[in-house]
Amino acid sequence: SLLRELQSAISLQTFDVHYQPIVAADGGGIVGVEALLRWNHPSRGAIPPSVFIPLAEQSGLMSQLGEIVLRRALADGARWPALSVAVNLSPVQIRDRWLVDLVSVAMADTGIASSRVVLEVTEGILIDNPQEALQRLEALRALGVSIALDDFGTGFSSLSYLQKFPFNRLKIDRTFVASLASSGSTGAIIQAIVTLGHGLGMKVLAEGVETDEQRVLLRLAGCDEMQGFLFARPAPAAEIDKFMTRAGRSAVA
Repeated sequence: SLLRELQSAISLQTFDVHYQPIVAADGGGIVGVEALLRWNHPSRGAIPPSVFIPLAEQSGLMSQLGEIVLRRALADGARWPALSVAVNLSPVQIRDRWLVDLVSVAMADTGIASSRVVLEVTEGILIDNPQEALQRLEALRALGVSIALDDFGTGFSSLSYLQKFPFNRLKIDRTFVASLASSGSTGAIIQAIVTLGHGLGMKVLAEGVETDEQRVLLRLAGCDEMQGFLFARPAPAAEIDKFMTRAGRSAVA
């Protein structure tokens, strides 16, 4: 029943895309947003991505769903010229041989600069068919977009991945951030990740920041960017429009 409703929702594109701000660790304000898909079912209510994303992947609908998110996010992002726009790609999308063409066409249709597009992937894409994943990521990088390795530190975290694959950014998983204040070893791990990322020419972003103490410790560790409830919860595009309008007025003043 849920699969049929998911097929209908994809056909009618009855999904929402919310955006969580990404801020500069040095206090410089919002520098980007991450696009997050939301499905508010008319009778079931809000269905979490942890439910409908695996369903889409298992039923062969992920490429269609991914295209909806990508096009919507880039179209919205074109209105925010000062911000980067991050979009998550599933392993299923990486295996799609039309992905590079889709990204290229979506950027052309929306007019967004490739330098502002960040595509986020997890380590899962590197395990099944690493050679295919490498070719796909290199082709995406050739378009001028950035590639971020999401949830770093929770999977295999092989250093060979960082050496072989064309990543621009590392995202420190929220589980490390959550235990930062209570565990001295966590601080050492985060410091090591930041040093490693910077040594390889990558920006390092910490996600799941919820307290000011975490923010201070992450800044001291050298993180470049942060996101989390401390700064803002995910919100519809209209809320980002308002935020950017207020920010523009403040800059002029």
